[in-house]
Amino acid sequence: MNVGIVTTHIPPAKGYGGVSVTAGVLTKAWAERGHKMVLIASDESIAGRLRSEQVHLGEQVEVKLYRCYGFRRWGFGLGAVPELFKLCLHAPVVYIHGIATWPSTLAAVFCTLLRRPFMVAVHGGLMPEHVELIRRQKPHKWLYYRWLTFPTLRRAIAVHCTSETEAEGVRDVLGQDARILLVPNGIDSRDVNVAGYPEGKGMKLCFLGHIQQEKGINAFIRAWLQVRNPEDRLTIAGRSVDGAYFEEFQALVEQAQGAIEYSGYLERGEVMELLASSHFLVLPSGLEAAGGMRENFGNVVAEAMAAGRPVLVAKGLAWDQLESVGAGFVFNRTEASVCDVLRKAQALDSLEWGRMSQKGRQYVEQQLDPVKLGERIWQVLNRPGQTNLPQPLPERSSL
Repeated sequence: MNVGIVTTHIPPAKGYGGVSVTAGVLTKAWAERGHKMVLIASDESIAGRLRSEQVHLGEQVEVKLYRCYGFRRWGFGLGAVPELFKLCLHAPVVYIHGIATWPSTLAAVFCTLLRRPFMVAVHGGLMPEHVELIRRQKPHKWLYYRWLTFPTLRRAIAVHCTSETEAEGVRDVLGQDARILLVPNGIDSRDVNVAGYPEGKGMKLCFLGHIQQEKGINAFIRAWLQVRNPEDRLTIAGRSVDGAYFEEFQALVEQAQGAIEYSGYLERGEVMELLASSHFLVLPSGLEAAGGMRENFGNVVAEAMAAGRPVLVAKGLAWDQLESVGAGFVFNRTEASVCDVLRKAQALDSLEWGRMSQKGRQYVEQQLDPVKLGERIWQVLNRPGQTNLPQPLPERSSL
């Protein structure tokens, strides 16, 4: 029987990046090494329901999609019950992407009841600030975590984390003896082209992500408006969520008087075009205290570096070593620190920027190869008795 893979959404599903993208990249990497798998996910996509034949992960992967309805973000659908039970009954081992969604919870419960070995990638669900936010403000979700999520995680052969901050969150709730596998997400840079220095005047920044408080984009805009030069521009691409935060965002866009462009959701090709026309990607997750730090890795950082784009990123994710690598700047989660980093970015000339661009691309190629990283995870997944946990993140590059 093939190894079982469970995820809530899977590419080409649209509107559910992050976990979905990581699930696709990792499964493809395993398939490239010849590993055989059965993957179960919902058919949910904001562009219409997926069909199994639309999911291309490699000939080694059998894809089964169940009908999703009702709670689309959590992948609810009763068809998941028989499919996941059969998978957990017969698969020698199961890898689960995410926590506290319908399929991830079912799979973890079934594996526990059937005594089937399984690993869980928490994908930011247990970041310390996020857990504290749930504890304070979402009592029903906190009970869900305590009654279902935490007990099943304690039965996993390992909890896959992508940053030390995320691992800290896991230890906080499961105990210091939690079995943690520390391996970053990979990215296939082979089909990503590196564009040259953007043409025109001014510094061009881009942000890729949902317009929501945990992403910190409004706080970043307020800092950027204080230090931007007249010809500087900021392009924001991602889904919006109706509500007070988006209304505040719209007001800030108006305040910028044309210096901010909001493009909404972009297709993959359009995202790469936006990166190519930008000097820096920005990722200010956690900049607004009320939103908490929900991001654990930030796949867009790796994607930008693969495209030769330096990054301005908030401290506390998996990228605190970015400056030592020479691929961007890291700011503390204060307005003053953001302004300081923006001034440093504005002061770079094209040669200095070019060196950052090259360093970022080389780091991705050398340290974030999805096949090599995927094999480290696979070895632990299929040898549940080994004791080499946790595994370290890649050493800082000597580029």
